[in-house]
Amino acid sequence: MASTSSLGPLSYSSVAGKTNWGQPMRVHRNQTSSSAAFATSASVATLWYNCFDSSQIPAGATIDGIELVSTTIASGTGNIGTAGSTGPTETATLSIRLYNGTTYSSSLYSNTFVGPNDRYPSPYGSGQVLVGGPTNLVGLSWDPANQADFGFRIDVDSITLTPVVVALRGLALKVYYTEGVTYLLDSINNVDPNTIDKISSVSLSGASKIIGQSIS
Repeated sequence: MASTSSLGPLSYSSVAGKTNWGQPMRVHRNQTSSSAAFATSASVATLWYNCFDSSQIPAGATIDGIELVSTTIASGTGNIGTAGSTGPTETATLSIRLYNGTTYSSSLYSNTFVGPNDRYPSPYGSGQVLVGGPTNLVGLSWDPANQADFGFRIDVDSITLTPVVVALRGLALKVYYTEGVTYLLDSINNVDPNTIDKISSVSLSGASKIIGQSIS
């Protein structure tokens, strides 16, 4: 199984019926100023997308799983939660969804953050997984042709009193995939006939899975 690098978004979009996070472009991987998007009220949501802008997932690949991870990008260490100015009894409930270019997943994570500097994940910034996994499709179908629109959505669902909520640059998507049949068959075609028996069972099983018939 191959994978992309962990890549932050380059674009954002509003969510119908919701207010955008403040300064949502700060989560983009090409920003170098303050790393925190912020919110101070409920009914706030933003879709961040365009992580895979250069065909990082090969055409014809089968996507096996997807993750939202915390990495470090331009001094931002990807995490969500409350800022230091939040009072000790103030709370905010946040949720995370992934987006396949046409459809959102159900909520994959929901938590109520209490008091100042309550963050998820913790620790953060070194590849920690927030949601998803190498074989987790989060209930959606994923097409490499839509990869430029893959994204993640973070909602502020409710608040108590007047917390300050943040989402920091360094949030990134990572996709795990199996190469398509064209790649596998090209590999087989380029093998010396005298060593054809050396082709790995992994390659053969991958081609078998995509073609839909047995290869022996």
